[in-house]
Amino acid sequence: MVGLDRYGTQNLYEAAYLLAQGMRLVGKERKGNKMVVYLEGQDAQAKAMEFYGKTRIDAKTLFDCYRTLKDFVFQA
Repeated sequence: MVGLDRYGTQNLYEAAYLLAQGMRLVGKERKGNKMVVYLEGQDAQAKAMEFYGKTRIDAKTLFDCYRTLKDFVFQA
């Protein structure tokens, strides 16, 4: 698809934010003792930078996405 970016992060809170912003989980990869989660969506890098700014998001949505990510990361 045109305009989709793939973005990887080790920060589950950042990944939960991106998931809540409509990005899609596309994979995970273990790098040493760290896990990298990959997401795909429109303007992935820009949305990732929003996480570190003063963007607000519904807490329930964020926590639901965080639980989804934890399940995704720790599944076999």
